[in-house]
Amino acid sequence: MSDVHGRKREKTTEEVVKARKLREAGKIKEYNQLVLDCRTKMEDKQYDADAFILTTKILQWNPDYYTIWNYRRILILDQVSKDAEKEQKLYQNELVFFLQLIKINPKSYWLWNHRIWCLQTMPQPDWKAELGLVDKMLTMDARNFHGWDYRRFVVSHLVKKAQDETKIADIVKQEYEFTTRKINQSFSNYSAWHQRSKLLPDIVASMSTEEKDKVAVNELDLVKAAIYTDPEDQSAWLYYWWLLGRAPEEVELLGAYQLKDTPLVILGFNDMIKFMQVPQLFDANNQPLLGKLYPLCEGSGNASIWLFLLDNNLAAKNIILDAASTILPSTSSKKVPCKQWNINITEMDKGEGAFKRVEALKNNLKSVWLPPSTKMYKDSTLKDQTSWYTLDRIQLLKDEIETVRELLELEPDSAWALQTLAHFLNQLLLRTGQVDLYNEIIVTLDTLIEIDSDRKHRYQDQKSSLIKRFYLTIKRLTFHPSLLFLFYQSYYLKIVLSFLQRNYNLK
Repeated sequence: MSDVHGRKREKTTEEVVKARKLREAGKIKEYNQLVLDCRTKMEDKQYDADAFILTTKILQWNPDYYTIWNYRRILILDQVSKDAEKEQKLYQNELVFFLQLIKINPKSYWLWNHRIWCLQTMPQPDWKAELGLVDKMLTMDARNFHGWDYRRFVVSHLVKKAQDETKIADIVKQEYEFTTRKINQSFSNYSAWHQRSKLLPDIVASMSTEEKDKVAVNELDLVKAAIYTDPEDQSAWLYYWWLLGRAPEEVELLGAYQLKDTPLVILGFNDMIKFMQVPQLFDANNQPLLGKLYPLCEGSGNASIWLFLLDNNLAAKNIILDAASTILPSTSSKKVPCKQWNINITEMDKGEGAFKRVEALKNNLKSVWLPPSTKMYKDSTLKDQTSWYTLDRIQLLKDEIETVRELLELEPDSAWALQTLAHFLNQLLLRTGQVDLYNEIIVTLDTLIEIDSDRKHRYQDQKSSLIKRFYLTIKRLTFHPSLLFLFYQSYYLKIVLSFLQRNYNLK
């Protein structure tokens, strides 16, 4: 008989299967009766020793039964007395009970939640002992994210208890060294990389600039050793991205135009933005102009082109808006500059027929802007988490791009290496504006579309977004004014024409 994972495969007969089913049926019947008895006591609000025993038996069968855990906690609190020693013993027994059950399912949310509750509730929790326990558990399963999450919980309490700054620094350093050991044991330990990213800013807090930069170089050496060892594992690649940071993508108002002798003002942005409030337009005498705002979009309040229809045909001179409080970008990854925009409005003379076409447009516009209920959200994860080192970001990106290119010479079909190359090139593009980088990014995305078919639609979306950005870059203001009536001058304007013709019958 052949072995399977070191165990001999037993011959299965009809009699054996039948006997097994009978045993399982008996166990199911016993379990269901326990649950029924326990629920009866819950409904009758009985908080006695028999109820506690019932919860123990049920949880030994099924440690993920969270309703029974909740009932058990009520029973525990009901047993708590004024005797601190007895109370401490009660909670210690629960911690031992956890150790018995965790072997059944080391990744049970409800088990870990119960242990956290016990430690937060008991009179004298031993946080150092807990750190030792979780150390042993992570030795058995180094990638158990429940264990890592619990370790962060324990460490946070040790830090709170440590009044001295030196002791706190020692705790953080020990954790940092712990992640180093775990990463060196296995580069694919994502939880260890993640924990490391949380510790680094505290590790370098008291260091000099030179020391911080040296730490950054050492971190890059560690992550490069990982990606060369196993280029298909995502853990080190994600840390690599985090380590180099992310350049902000700023929202821009590309231009503002008014058709001569008409009330139509056109605003163009490089992002699908939403207005939180109506922008202010002024005439040549610096008097405010009133009107209605319309997004040029289909069914959504976000648009990259907005139409402002004035209440009269006065010429608008400029538009003023406080970008940060007025503009909501399409995603939290886009940055709205904290400054006031004061943009001159360019007048366009498109002949006598322009007025009639604008009147036709006015009759078809329906999605008038209304104050949104959306709130401005600041994503804390988008802060510059690499501000702790001072290495030149542009040179650093160039160096790391070369590192990835060298790896691709050895592993040309590595999807993670190609994704990282595209990402780093895009970051360099955002920081330098080098137009020649677009081509390599697009070629890289095309390669990914071909070799990584499971994610090809994502790469196609990235490519489309990049092409749009490319046209806006090389024709920064081509949006120029041919916008509504001399449409055919750029890729972007053809999109506008198609939309207007399809939705507003504007010929």
